[in-house]
Amino acid sequence: MTKYKDWTQDEFRAYLFLYAADSNFEYHEEEKSFIESKFDSDTLKKIKEQTDDLNDYQRSQIITEYIKINDYDQNQLDNMLKQVKEVYLVDGKFDQYEQSIFNMLTKIMKL
Repeated sequence: MTKYKDWTQDEFRAYLFLYAADSNFEYHEEEKSFIESKFDSDTLKKIKEQTDDLNDYQRSQIITEYIKINDYDQNQLDNMLKQVKEVYLVDGKFDQYEQSIFNMLTKIMKL
């Protein structure tokens, strides 16, 4: 699980986007298209390979630890949260489960 420590900022953002898209266990075509328009296929493949077998706790730990390691400021984190919210909204729905995960992300991405 330590491979994420070497991720670029773009790879971390790809991870956040994929995490958001998968948070309600429904990866809609709109979400997939949106994410694929933001990242190259090699980046997405790498992130999926490194994280698909992780549980929710491990996935949230990646976010917490990556933020600490890379010394983000709150403006950078707020910008990432804003981008993540776009993933949730792209299919026209922001269901209760997605809102719950987004609220959790908001909490762990506050300094």
